Amino acid sequence: MQGDTVDKRVLVITGGTVMRVAPRLDAFDLVVAADSGVDSAFALGLHPDVVIGDLDSVSASVLARARESNVTVIQSPTDKDLTDTELALAHLLTVGARHATVLSPGGGRLDHSHGLLAALANPALSAIAVEAIIDTAHVTVLHGADTRSIPLRGSHLTALHAMNGVARGVTTSGFRWNLTDEDLAPWVSRGVSNEMVAPVAEVSVDHGALIVVQPLAHNQSPTPNTKET
Repeated sequence: MQGDTVDKRVLVITGGTVMRVAPRLDAFDLVVAADSGVDSAFALGLHPDVVIGDLDSVSASVLARARESNVTVIQSPTDKDLTDTELALAHLLTVGARHATVLSPGGGRLDHSHGLLAALANPALSAIAVEAIIDTAHVTVLHGADTRSIPLRGSHLTALHAMNGVARGVTTSGFRWNLTDEDLAPWVSRGVSNEMVAPVAEVSVDHGALIVVQPLAHNQSPTPNTKET
């Protein structure tokens, strides 16, 4: 399934609690489910193209349905160095994705939450415009040099977090407190609890990785989702 679309958009659905409602999603060309993310895909009325992972948490009936529906199943060993979500994100490079949205139910385990954010900021994905919907939060990932427009979603509350080291040359507009060519370190909380004061804010970074978190962006109201054909 090598990518042949210049602007291919991929939806990645992670495992965890089965999602039966989701916010409205942009159009996409491919659905990749990480392990039990395939349960969520079918529950949301989506047809997954690929299921990837060790398949230790996929329900037997859903896995059978996936195989009967000619979904590509890529099974990995249970003992592995990468999480199922990391395998799904690595698959983005295989299919030639240029844009990716990760849909995750979130959950109560801190190690899983931290692992997901760390995986989103993987430098190997720097050529892909990655965003994530994690429970009610919206996460936008930047790798320098990069500029992203951040539309107001739900609450005005917004935070900036440096990833993978110091994010250098951070400049913002459209916030209550803006930055101009400044550095953010991952061990300080300067970027937390900012507020958007414009319909669309701009965030840029010259070097390093930065995530923009809108923690109350989605209501998780049931909305039909469609796949581009």
